[in-house]
Amino acid sequence: MSSEKARVDVLFECFYMSFGVREGHPMLTFRWPLTPMPPPAIGQTYNGVTFNLGSTNTILVRDEGKNILIDPGIIQLGRYGCLPKRLAEFGLKPADIDIVVNTHCHYDHTEANYMWRGKPLLIHEAEYQYAAELYWPEWRTAFIDILDVKKFRGEKRVTKNVRLIETFGHTPGSISALVETGEGLVACIGDAAIVKEDYLEFREPMVVTKNISGATAVESLKRVAAYKPVLVIPGHDTAFRP
Repeated sequence: MSSEKARVDVLFECFYMSFGVREGHPMLTFRWPLTPMPPPAIGQTYNGVTFNLGSTNTILVRDEGKNILIDPGIIQLGRYGCLPKRLAEFGLKPADIDIVVNTHCHYDHTEANYMWRGKPLLIHEAEYQYAAELYWPEWRTAFIDILDVKKFRGEKRVTKNVRLIETFGHTPGSISALVETGEGLVACIGDAAIVKEDYLEFREPMVVTKNISGATAVESLKRVAAYKPVLVIPGHDTAFRP
């Protein structure tokens, strides 16, 4: 890989575990296959009482001497030492991360942000506002505002080979990172496509935020595809070559 281009590594591949509860007792746990997604009938096993524990693809980008972390993931990756140990495999410590990027503000992409208190966080302006409406009133303060928030609109150049573009649909301020590597363009698209079929078939993601149309999400996928990436890293599926 050319030293003049960026390097992209997936630190943690996405995972989801779904749990069911009946009359207060856990009934069963099972791995949630990401492609295809489980049919609605699975929830009926638990009379609809299910919840998930999961995290997104967490990505390390290195360019121009900068270490950029995209979507740190769930809080447990920090609490139980997973992130420091994984970074050590690349010869890095948490303090070596220069910039954090959140493709959007859902908990499974952001709650390990806390490990980088005071570091620059790149997030779309509309997403920052959306974060204030999620979960509970202090959530944005706990997981977003403790970083040095750098809000933006439009396209943002991060380094020579890394830029952020708007890919609205899943949320009002979803963004994607386009990274020029020695092997070609890598698109880190968060939940613009939750699984690869969303991207390959230009279909609406399974989760589209209130007041955002499915058509908007599809247009975002087409925008990414127009750049002809050689590798796409979605939010909740393995990286793939289109």
